[in-house]
Amino acid sequence: MEELKRTLTREELHDLVWSTPILKLAEEFGLSDRGFAKICAKHLVPTPPRGYWAKVEAGQPAKKTPLRSVENKALHTVHIGSSKAHLSDSVVAALAAAKAERKRRAEERKRQLPTAEASAPAREPLMINQPIQVPHKSVTSIVKQLRKAKPDGEGVVSAKGVFVHERTRERAIGILHYLAGAVEADGSKLMANEHGLHLSTSEGSVRITLAEERKRPKHIPSESELAEYQRRKAKRDKDHARGLWSFERLEPWPEFDIIYTGKLTIGYDGYANGLRKSWSDGRSQTVESCLEAFVAGMRTIIVAEAEERRVAQEKERARQAMRRRRELAHLRAQREDNRSVYLEEIAAARRKAVDLKTTIDAIPRSEKFPAEYGRMIAWARERLAELEAKTTVEAIQAALEAENLFPEPDNLFDPEGDPPAKKNFWDD
Repeated sequence: MEELKRTLTREELHDLVWSTPILKLAEEFGLSDRGFAKICAKHLVPTPPRGYWAKVEAGQPAKKTPLRSVENKALHTVHIGSSKAHLSDSVVAALAAAKAERKRRAEERKRQLPTAEASAPAREPLMINQPIQVPHKSVTSIVKQLRKAKPDGEGVVSAKGVFVHERTRERAIGILHYLAGAVEADGSKLMANEHGLHLSTSEGSVRITLAEERKRPKHIPSESELAEYQRRKAKRDKDHARGLWSFERLEPWPEFDIIYTGKLTIGYDGYANGLRKSWSDGRSQTVESCLEAFVAGMRTIIVAEAEERRVAQEKERARQAMRRRRELAHLRAQREDNRSVYLEEIAAARRKAVDLKTTIDAIPRSEKFPAEYGRMIAWARERLAELEAKTTVEAIQAALEAENLFPEPDNLFDPEGDPPAKKNFWDD
């Protein structure tokens, strides 16, 4: 059997979903149809609408939605079927390190098991659908809220991230109780506050939810509802005959029924970047039997998020450092311009001083000058004195210090040299 290609371009994925039904594709890739559709949506790949394949099978014309181009290069490559395909190498490495550390701790506990078993209380056995008399201390507040909660119009009770039908209330409380024990055994913490239910470790926390599956099947009217419909229709027909028009809905039943199935799902309330985030009741498992796996899964998400935050912070620090280096380079360029301008000012002042001195020295000393001419010569001598004072070593040193043109140490020095030029407007 040929191995499935799991890294595709958007164009290849588009061709795939318009040539084979998503339900079949999802089965081949080991995903749910909903999960496969989410991958398509994430990469802005349109999928066939409802009824498309029925038209194709019937030989009827069916319009194919074209693939529009996107500028975001991150969307051009699609990874399918691997929970770590969307993760960076550093996150994968961090997950591997965390897994190795968990394995090491497990082996350490195994070596200490005889001593630990002698001192630790026995693990409480799971009692599904049995009311919990004394819930775990970390979920006491949420349990109280659930037991006091009044069901809404659909019969749902809720508290801090838990949303279940009132019939499932006690089972949900039991799950919270056993989850708290599994979390405690893992060395983590389970906390309920005004922001919801959180599972926390030393590296971070995630908000989790416990919810019951809801279905909305089309309502099938009963005989009494059909009779009421006929009565309303007959009345409206009479009104129409008399010229009285109304547009009220005739059907005395809802379009859909809301059914809570009793199937529970516990999961992470956020984007998990391809990592598994939820565990549900199934044919061979219950949420209660998955609690340890769920806690391990939440630890994985926390490690991945912590690594992504670390990488993001490193990138931000690098951006800030590059921004500072470019700022220093800009200030150095400005300083070079200021140095040149000042040096030209000194050179110009010295040339003027030489010219003035030459002119003054050429004037006969014994000759009596007319008044205006004499005053000009006096002004020239004053101007010469100013220019000579401006170009002394002491005056130049004072000006250099005031303008900070040649400081030591150099406050604009970059040990890495000049930074690379920007490639585009958004480049830091």
